Amino acid sequence: MGEWFSQFGAALPDALRAVYQFGDPLDLGRGWVGLVVMVLWVGPLMILPLWLAKITYGKREWVSATMGVMAASSFLWWLHGVIPHAWIQFTESNANILEGSIIPATAGIDISDDYRLDIASNLYSVITESVVGAMMVIGIALTCWLFLRVQKMLPKTLAPGETKPEAGGYK
Repeated sequence: MGEWFSQFGAALPDALRAVYQFGDPLDLGRGWVGLVVMVLWVGPLMILPLWLAKITYGKREWVSATMGVMAASSFLWWLHGVIPHAWIQFTESNANILEGSIIPATAGIDISDDYRLDIASNLYSVITESVVGAMMVIGIALTCWLFLRVQKMLPKTLAPGETKPEAGGYK
């Protein structure tokens, strides 16, 4: 495990270069393309609909609701699909850089010079898949929390002209 800490600093520039190149799947030297795609997605499909939902709230309810659903759907797509998929693709395509230096490859105890007791011989896979699992659990918890928060914020009023039904049992 001590070797891993010493290799981490040496491998960090290569890992950062791999992150930059991950945004350039055609390997044209334009790693910023991935950032541009993300900004173009987040702007028109998340921020703009949220802004439109806010300014039309109370005036054009159907526009407000449609824009809110569009922004929320786009956010959930990123939260539950794009980000975990990108993590899986990045860790699998850059395992030669990450495994053993950034993310430990194995865990074990050296009993003697010629014997090692392996605790996890595939620790790299365990860690990368655990990160995806944690992303999913956090994403589901965040989705539930946001849903409950939005429901709490919304007014509980009736539509114009609608009457409240009387509560009670038999008449």
